[in-house]
Amino acid sequence: MSGPNLHIALLRPPIIQILRAQGFHSTKPSVLESLADLTARYIMILAKATTTHAHNSHPEEPTPALEDVYQALQDAGALRPQLREWEEDWAGEEDLRGLESLIEWIKGPAHHEILRIAGRVPSEGDMVDPDAIEKEDFLTALKKKHSKTGEESRYAGTVLGKSAEEHPIIIDGGAPSIRDWGQQIRSRAPTSPNSDSSGVSSAPSQLSEEPMEV
Repeated sequence: MSGPNLHIALLRPPIIQILRAQGFHSTKPSVLESLADLTARYIMILAKATTTHAHNSHPEEPTPALEDVYQALQDAGALRPQLREWEEDWAGEEDLRGLESLIEWIKGPAHHEILRIAGRVPSEGDMVDPDAIEKEDFLTALKKKHSKTGEESRYAGTVLGKSAEEHPIIIDGGAPSIRDWGQQIRSRAPTSPNSDSSGVSSAPSQLSEEPMEV
């Protein structure tokens, strides 16, 4: 699976959970794909804006900081209502209404319901340890939810799991590696003054340029 396809696939579950938290219990695949595409584009806009602010604000250490993310959210229009910079200077104080509104939504019931649907917080009556849930990131919780065995081995060697240990591949005949096998083949090949030094073998004599039936 290519990178973009994998990222879209990872976006589908949280989008479905958000829709379910808002009261939707079904949707068409085309609608889900459109929402995933819009979400991916929006995240890319935020990421690019954050990177730009980081390079402009502190080019000597361009690692994005919280202030860079805050400015990127302002550029994307995520913090509203918000006065312009010259309006804040004229008023003599910074307008934090947009940021306070975002924080209130994060602490509010809508976001809590999304977390409950996603399994990030326990539902009423569940006997679980809330601290253990909070220590897990979203992807870990999602993998556990969709894994029948709960083992991480099925993801080993993939982008979703730990890097797999490298094991040497033994070529039939005892060669420890592809390079050694190639050296053995070249050492066994007969050499002659008229042989082609490029290493490209000539075509078999039984092959011709005539078309063959298939």
